[in-house]
Amino acid sequence: MNCCLFIIDIQNGFITQNTSHIPQRVKSLLEQNLFEYVIFTRFINTPNSPYVKYLNWHELKSPIELKIVDEIEPFAQVIFDKTIYTGCNEDTLNFLNKHNIQKVFICGLDTDSCVLKTAIDFFENNILPYILEHYSASTGGDKFHQAALLVLSQMIGINHILTQPLDQHILNKYL
Repeated sequence: MNCCLFIIDIQNGFITQNTSHIPQRVKSLLEQNLFEYVIFTRFINTPNSPYVKYLNWHELKSPIELKIVDEIEPFAQVIFDKTIYTGCNEDTLNFLNKHNIQKVFICGLDTDSCVLKTAIDFFENNILPYILEHYSASTGGDKFHQAALLVLSQMIGINHILTQPLDQHILNKYL
């Protein structure tokens, strides 16, 4: 059974004062080369999306906003585009199944939306998600980030929320 690092939507358009610390943290994680498989997602907001239609949210459309941040872009060898909150879709599930991946270590933006939805969807597809709290944040701020972690601790289990920085020793406890 394999595992992977699943990096959600660390794109220029999601970098705010509340999330600006995440790219460097994720870069330091990637530089440790702990995972054989690293998957990135990239959110694309389409003109007819529910975000535009119901929330009047028009961000993440331009090439600059869509770009994975420069600090970690060189590590983005496997990228799955998505137009909804979840990164758990037919393409990612096929990739995970092809590589016999049963544990997914999730980080990225935003904890209260895409990270939360992706983790729950993987859980419901019998893939064990772990949330890397130190490498995740919410554009809405820490209260949204903490609220999401509270909900996730109930939905996927508190033991699947990892709060400390990751290294090989800590990762081995979960493999």
